Amino acid sequence: MLAVNLIVMLQASEGRTKELHDSLRTLREASLLEPGCLDYRIAQGRRSPHRFFLLERWADAQALSRHERTQHFLDGVARVQACCDCVDVQPILWLLE
Repeated sequence: MLAVNLIVMLQASEGRTKELHDSLRTLREASLLEPGCLDYRIAQGRRSPHRFFLLERWADAQALSRHERTQHFLDGVARVQACCDCVDVQPILWLLE
């Protein structure tokens, strides 16, 4: 099975940057405990501090599917969407690893 890699770009709504950061950190901590979660990183834009990026790496599509059905994911997504103007999820394929 091929690993699944995602890059997620999030734009915090005005005045909600800290709330988004805290929600992402909570989601990351729970996700890293899941079987099949290989990596889960959060980055914040240096020039655009209201913009965040996630790099998620899952062992396979089944691991990601299980993750997307967990209560912490469902709750986390609701919190994240409440404080974002934009969320863009991009499945990616690394060209060189």
